[in-house]
Amino acid sequence: MTARTPLCAAQAEALAVRRVDGEAVDWPRYPRRIEKRICHLGVGGFHRAHQAFVLHQLLQQGVAAGWGLCGIGLRAADRAIHAALHAQDHLYSLWQVEGSQRRVTVVGSIMAHLDASEDAGPAIATLADAATRIVSLTITEAGYCLDGTGGLDASHADIIHDLAHPQQPRSAAGLLVAGLAARRAADGAGITLLSCDNLLANGERLRSAVLGFAECADPALALWIATQCSFPCSMVDRITPATDPVRRAAYCADWGVQDEALVMCEPWLQWVMEDHFVAGRPPYEQAGVQFSHEVARWEEAKVGLLNGGHSALAQLGLLRGHVGVHEALADPLVRQWHAGYMTEVADTLEPLDGLDYGDYQAALTRRFGNAALDDRLLRLAMDSSGKFPQVLTAPLCKRLDVGLAVPHLAMTIALWMHYLASAESSLAAYVDHDREGLIARAVEGCARGDASAFLARQLPLPTALATHFALAVNQQLHALKHDGLEAAIHALASH
Repeated sequence: MTARTPLCAAQAEALAVRRVDGEAVDWPRYPRRIEKRICHLGVGGFHRAHQAFVLHQLLQQGVAAGWGLCGIGLRAADRAIHAALHAQDHLYSLWQVEGSQRRVTVVGSIMAHLDASEDAGPAIATLADAATRIVSLTITEAGYCLDGTGGLDASHADIIHDLAHPQQPRSAAGLLVAGLAARRAADGAGITLLSCDNLLANGERLRSAVLGFAECADPALALWIATQCSFPCSMVDRITPATDPVRRAAYCADWGVQDEALVMCEPWLQWVMEDHFVAGRPPYEQAGVQFSHEVARWEEAKVGLLNGGHSALAQLGLLRGHVGVHEALADPLVRQWHAGYMTEVADTLEPLDGLDYGDYQAALTRRFGNAALDDRLLRLAMDSSGKFPQVLTAPLCKRLDVGLAVPHLAMTIALWMHYLASAESSLAAYVDHDREGLIARAVEGCARGDASAFLARQLPLPTALATHFALAVNQQLHALKHDGLEAAIHALASH
């Protein structure tokens, strides 16, 4: 076995000759210096597989000279990637895997990383620096600190702290406003704030968080931000499972290079966004990024079919005893269920230029069946109380409003309740922010054969629709209890 050499810039020439599966590894061929900076909050695996990789491609093409990423970690949990990137000159390898094929790229677009979890001063100064043109984020929905109405949650503990201690913020909104306040004080120009999180209307949510915080801190600053900065919406897509230590060690051994920031992902990558950048941008379109005035509709399709399909098949797959997503898709019953679910959702989507829904559904089935990713059903099932309202509400309301049946959407909730109330071994590792309460409500609902109370808490709908949907879910709960899982799923084909 080839000795594993640490990944670093000083070893690049020696390491560049090492191959993986007989193929050369792609190394950065561009100067790694930042003249036009993109700061990114939340440098997790998805950012490294998606936005950072796209910029790397542009730099390799020689069409984005001077652009570079500076990551910012705001949480204690971000310190591990900060240390790993720092030790490797901010280089990392990206492994695109499908079947037996592995394509490896050493990505160099991240050129700096700041740990703001204890001292936010350098991060605030970097946000205020004239070279910073864009700030992007992948911080998950919880990181926006919004309330149920979509406005800033002023009672959130992090928001309360940040308003009292603006130079050492804990929240993304607090950090961004501190940086923007410093820009304004230095007579700096506005910048683009770009959410890359998997959220509907993500740019609008980011705008609400930032302006809401600024209004509380300094209304004049809020007005400056509103007029000088932009908040484009974007849709991002690339399946990027967590790379477990065993897989990382095996890949490093095959390559002969030790990489503590290694990321694996699928070959597919999609990025659709509004072209509303007030301080310039890289030529993203030259890396296949699509600019559109209809990002919301692209996001609706992706959330309904990909994210919704992921969450929906996870419960059935786990109940069938599967562990991996690809194993579940190889099960004819799960595959039949997944196809029916996607059809029910796709029927609610209006035609969209550039997207054939039939081709998209076929691509999703192929992507979900990619065994090389070894994506786990339990990962998809976790935090379902936060996911299902986002992925189900739109298609459900559209179908109910026009009197269409909702058998697959109703079965989705019935399967979720059935899983939560089951003795399935994976349930012990199930994570949700309200885990015990969620399970208790599911157990009660399954025992009574009545989903009304569960739905009122987990998927609130207008009263008329809620009553109709509860009856549909109750019907599926009855089928699961009296006919069994397999027969209940097969029966959906007749709808």
